[in-house]
Amino acid sequence: MSEGNALTEEKLEFTRKFLVGGNLGLLAWVFLAFVSMLFYNQIAGWLYLLLLAFLIYAVLRRIGCSSCYKCTTCTSGFGRLAGAFFGKASIKKESVGNRLGFIIFIYALLFPLPLATLALSLSNTFSYVKIIVLICLLTVAIYSFSSWSTVQQKR
Repeated sequence: MSEGNALTEEKLEFTRKFLVGGNLGLLAWVFLAFVSMLFYNQIAGWLYLLLLAFLIYAVLRRIGCSSCYKCTTCTSGFGRLAGAFFGKASIKKESVGNRLGFIIFIYALLFPLPLATLALSLSNTFSYVKIIVLICLLTVAIYSFSSWSTVQQKR
C-alpha cells in the first residue's frame, strides 16, 4: 500500500515541448470550436468563445493549480491543462485528478456541441471551409480521446 502512495506522491514534470505543444493544441481546439459555432450564429459564437476561455483558462487552470507542490517546476496550471487534454497515461491521470466530471463537461463543450452546430450549418449551406474545420475538429478530438484510452488500458 505504501508503494502505491509513493507512486502517487511523485512530482509531475512537464517538458517545455509538451507544455507549449499541449497548450497550443488546446488553444487550437478552442478556436476550432469557436469557428464551428461562429458558422452557425455569430453572437452565439463569440459568447461561446468567452465561455470556453473562462472555463478552461480561468476556472480549470486555477483548479488544476491548487496544489502546486505536485509539479517539479511551476507551470501555473498550464502543464496540467496540457496533461489533462493531451497527456499520456500517468500524466493525464495526475493532471485530471478528482476533476474528471468538470473535464468531461469541457470535452462536451469542445467536441459534441461544436460538431452538432457545424453539422447544422453544413446542412444549411455547404462550404469547403466548414469541411476543413470539421476535419481539423475531428483530428484534434480523436487525438485527445486516444490518450484517454491509453489511461484505461494502464489501470
